[in-house]
Amino acid sequence: MEQKVDYLGGKLAPLILRFSVPAAISLLITAVYNIVDRMFVGNLCGTSALAGLSICFPLSYMMIAFALTCSAGGASLFSLFAGQDARDKMNQTFGNALVLVVFFEVLLTVVLQLFREPILTLFGVTETSYAYAVSYYKIVAMGCLFQGLTMVFGDFVRVSGKPMLGMCVSAAGAVTNIALDALFVCVLGWGVVGAAWATVIGQAVSAAFGGWQIFGGKTLVTVSGKIFRLNGQLSQKIISCGFSFWVTQMAMAFISLIYNVQLGNYGGDTAISIYAVISSVMTFVIMPASGISQGIQPIVGNNYGAGQYRRVMDTLYQATAFSVGVTCVIWLLVMLFPRQILLAFGGTEEMLAIGISGLRLNFCITPTLGFVMLVTNFFQSIAKPMPSILVTLLRQVLFLVPFLFLLPLAWGINGIFMAQPVSDALALVLCVLLVVREHRSLLGGRQS
Repeated sequence: MEQKVDYLGGKLAPLILRFSVPAAISLLITAVYNIVDRMFVGNLCGTSALAGLSICFPLSYMMIAFALTCSAGGASLFSLFAGQDARDKMNQTFGNALVLVVFFEVLLTVVLQLFREPILTLFGVTETSYAYAVSYYKIVAMGCLFQGLTMVFGDFVRVSGKPMLGMCVSAAGAVTNIALDALFVCVLGWGVVGAAWATVIGQAVSAAFGGWQIFGGKTLVTVSGKIFRLNGQLSQKIISCGFSFWVTQMAMAFISLIYNVQLGNYGGDTAISIYAVISSVMTFVIMPASGISQGIQPIVGNNYGAGQYRRVMDTLYQATAFSVGVTCVIWLLVMLFPRQILLAFGGTEEMLAIGISGLRLNFCITPTLGFVMLVTNFFQSIAKPMPSILVTLLRQVLFLVPFLFLLPLAWGINGIFMAQPVSDALALVLCVLLVVREHRSLLGGRQS
């Protein structure tokens, strides 16, 4: 059954909410995998165990990086082809995206397992957290393929006009993960090993449910053997459209390494554990903003493909108001309740002493991310990945890394927490300039 959606003429605000809310919730549910693990482990296994999980956090970024390259890149093209009513290309896009994600995630699994020790060293593992980190790492690394399949299936269900069903793909695994965390960690006392197995099994459940939706004929995808034959030109377009997501996630993985090393130098396992809390809370900023941008993807893609450029820009502007509003709520919660947030992760007195000011500094200009994240993904949605890649590289690498090393020289550990907001402020200026340029380019002589 196909669900008809009036992308080209329907009222924008209801359309944006219809697609963005489930997409945002879906990404938040995906983030729950790591956050729930941290909350259980932090409360029941101690600071060093929580630090071990934080050390392994770049793993999730790496898995998602390759998954999003294929899922978001494929979904963007799928929406563009839908706007052109090119059914064969739509189906082939899904098939190629699926083959690519299987290849990349299997390859990533092999690399992670073969080079476990040097990778953990690169991640900044400490002597006291090593045993916890290696136990968690070797199990979670086996879930790469399930993570990739979940994101491809979920994204293609969503852009088929079924955002709520796409959300359920992630929800199925998240509910499984939470239940198994309670069983494995609390009841059976398996510690970080139990948390790791809960994560992998949850991912497998999501992948199975998503596959049932796609191959069961419940979406716009018509499955046949021929759609899985790799087309070089199409595969290149999928990777190109999704490459900004790969850059974003790998940059975040790289930054996690820098944070772990710098915080380890300035505050040991306690400081690394605080970063586990900060990165978990930051997920509640990034994921809704990313979800909103993914939610408007089929709206933007269909209208761009149909040449309705004014509607494309109007979608961006209305979604910006929504995205900034959501991030403002999270910002207020962090500013008002940093102590309670830290305690939810098993915060000790040592963590509270550093973490309360650290949270407030790190999140001081968080509302701007509602716009920055939306702009980053907007250009990918109209098959213009270069502006997205530029913003990501500058914000997460070229701006941030120098600040992570320079600011602590003047302000100690607080300088590390100040680095991200300073980088975000510079990224905000760049995003405004890029949007103004795109507005003039699309509407200057081509009103729609």
